[in-house]
Amino acid sequence: MAGRLVVVSGTGTDIGKTHFAEALLRALAAMGARAAGLKPIESGVADPGRTDALRLSAVSSFHVKPFGYAFPDGVSPHLAARRARQAIDVAALVASIHAAQRQADVLVVELPGGLFSPLTPSLVNADFAVELRPDAMLLVVPDRLGALHDAIAATRAAEAAPLPIDGIILMTPAIPDASTGSNAEELQVLIKPCILATLPRADTQALARDPGLAAIVRRLTA
Repeated sequence: MAGRLVVVSGTGTDIGKTHFAEALLRALAAMGARAAGLKPIESGVADPGRTDALRLSAVSSFHVKPFGYAFPDGVSPHLAARRARQAIDVAALVASIHAAQRQADVLVVELPGGLFSPLTPSLVNADFAVELRPDAMLLVVPDRLGALHDAIAATRAAEAAPLPIDGIILMTPAIPDASTGSNAEELQVLIKPCILATLPRADTQALARDPGLAAIVRRLTA
């Protein structure tokens, strides 16, 4: 019987998706789940020994054979693939992820860039997520000025995919602004997906013990 598939995306790049996914995997492992983390597409890989995929693997309590793409240029995945003279085979990735899902209790898959970052000339991350049919689709949003616009735009566009967003995680930025701390309350009124947590800025070990993240884990494993 297949385990649960959790897909993590966001409203952009460099906003804390990997940090959140790493903390989530730590929390899942602490409760005894066989949890594996994957990032099957990654660009901007200057050092093959220091990738987001390896970060997720390092905190996984269950390991699957690694697969996917790691491109050196720090640009959109479709452009990074073109420059590397490769083509991202989304169908093959979907098959590999579903095979890995059958081995773990929980499989956490982080997508590259934002929810609508292009993977090929005709496919974006949201299309990839639709094919994956996740048990939970989570959207990471930085808790700063612009969060309302970005979350509303992403969730409305996801509806057209169609891709249900099961929850939003607000990540506290390095430099808070006047909107930090108030976005969760406003988004509860403005959009349909629930706000699963507003998480503080902390290392992934501390974040894994945060009550907000613990509540997410309970919902994902219920």
